[in-house]
Amino acid sequence: MGWKHCFINKCSDHRWAIVDAGYYPSQVGQKGKLSKVDKKELKKRKTVRIRLRGEEGEQTMTDVEALERQISNFRSQLDCATQIIMAKDNDLKRLHNDKEKLKQTLNRVSQRRWQVGATLWREGV
Repeated sequence: MGWKHCFINKCSDHRWAIVDAGYYPSQVGQKGKLSKVDKKELKKRKTVRIRLRGEEGEQTMTDVEALERQISNFRSQLDCATQIIMAKDNDLKRLHNDKEKLKQTLNRVSQRRWQVGATLWREGV
């Protein structure tokens, strides 16, 4: 029995064929609407769809335009991530330089404090 003659909406054997077709078969010849869950699945599966072996015997080609759009989106995301990483790297370098300057300042303050303490100790204050 093919999926077009399966009238069980939750049939696990024919689910993907039904989802890919976009409707539930009906005994009176009409097309029943998909559930919300199945509609979401259909939307996901339509982005790039290659028919699996045994599905209606159709041979379909890969949707090249959809793949190119996905690749373009991935490249855009990668460029954005690269820019963010470079900005963060520059921030880290700047913070490292600031840390080194603060260390030097702390060393000078510590030396000066020691000198003032020694002077006060010699004077007996």
